[in-house]
Amino acid sequence: MNFYDNINNLVAAFKKTPEYAEYLSLKEKLRTNEENYKMLKDFKDKQNEVQISYLNGQEMSKEKQAEMENLYSIVIQNEDCRKILECEMRINVILADLQKAMGEAIEELIKF
Repeated sequence: MNFYDNINNLVAAFKKTPEYAEYLSLKEKLRTNEENYKMLKDFKDKQNEVQISYLNGQEMSKEKQAEMENLYSIVIQNEDCRKILECEMRINVILADLQKAMGEAIEELIKF
């Protein structure tokens, strides 16, 4: 089996995880409620803007931080939004574990 077959198998295994299936189900459910979907999408868009600013070396102002904290507290009060954010966190743990394993595997290549 070649390396790329293994990558495809890994992707297929990831898509078979309970977390992946749960996320798709939660996302589909959220789409049935336009107001909740828009609320979470707006929050995630603002969250992405903050992350891009951070990656560009820009500090987040106290006002922006307070705004994001306020938005987050509103979003997590909604059960559907909270569930999808919690599921995303579990998926991020899986992806972090994968990244750690890959990092350890290539350590010998990049270490001098």
